[in-house]
Amino acid sequence: MRLAHIAPPWIPVPPTDYGGTELMVDLLVRGLRGRGLEVMVFCSGDSTLAGPKAGPFPRSFWPPEKFSENLQLSYAWTFLRQDPVSLIHSHLENAAGFWQVSGLSPPLVITLHTPVTPSKRDYLLHFPQAHLVAVSEFQRRRLQGHPRLHMIPHGIEVAAYAPSGPKEDYLLFLGRIYPEKGLHTAIAAALAAGRRLVVAGPVFPPDKPYFETQIAPFLDDRRIIYVGPAVFARKQDLLGKARALLLPLEVDEAFGLVMIEAMACGTPVVTYDRGAAPEVVRHGETGFIARTFEELLDGIKAAGRMAPQACREHVARHFSWEDMVEAYAALYRTILS
Repeated sequence: MRLAHIAPPWIPVPPTDYGGTELMVDLLVRGLRGRGLEVMVFCSGDSTLAGPKAGPFPRSFWPPEKFSENLQLSYAWTFLRQDPVSLIHSHLENAAGFWQVSGLSPPLVITLHTPVTPSKRDYLLHFPQAHLVAVSEFQRRRLQGHPRLHMIPHGIEVAAYAPSGPKEDYLLFLGRIYPEKGLHTAIAAALAAGRRLVVAGPVFPPDKPYFETQIAPFLDDRRIIYVGPAVFARKQDLLGKARALLLPLEVDEAFGLVMIEAMACGTPVVTYDRGAAPEVVRHGETGFIARTFEELLDGIKAAGRMAPQACREHVARHFSWEDMVEAYAALYRTILS
């Protein structure tokens, strides 16, 4: 079986700091190759993923732009006309249109890493022959009616995340800093609870006005501390020592990868009841699902009573890298049979 995986070109595979989709592509491709499958990857030229890869962009860049996505897909399709594969797996939804008009015969799988908006749903329902993979039941429900709809949750290499050591007295916000992630609410909650908040994550140019007006005025290197983007080792250290990951989302996320990373480090998650969060976090055991700001404060208090080992075992049992890779391999076999 020879496969092609098409990753977004905006962040390298694997990512150096921010990049959930790219982390999943790296894990999935390495797992599939470990099972003896041949995988060609289309990604940015500064990607360090081993093995055959190609793409039109020598370096990754942000923010995303629709014509760069189209160029990435166009390049992949031109390449695959000359070097065919058994199955194409895209991590860009626009691949459905390219696939339909191209006349290429391999089946297409699309993993949906981002929220399903009404316009995205309408677009995808126009391609009933493509296989769509939702990463949560919440996301799958948004695509009801598509005849080739599957659900495979994300998984991580739990062994790569060090178990939690001694906790330090801080809460952690980790992720890209823009309004929908709710950092402004996390700051308000930490201050109301009398707790320190460490903030880690990139601020991209489009988000600088939000950072400068709603976040920067609260940064004092004492109660609210910004440490910038965090590479993998730094991310592990921050997650492992935090009392809780505080993530008051204002968007219905498709999954919530940073939540399972936190729990893999033995750190509970305090978040709002949005999107797939209730599927990822076990309320009262590995975190706290809040519906109001007052409940968010209750969750901060409750997090200190949750066992780090229970958090880590939850991820190993329900969101393992091995299970994710096997689920995709089984899906490929079913499609090609």
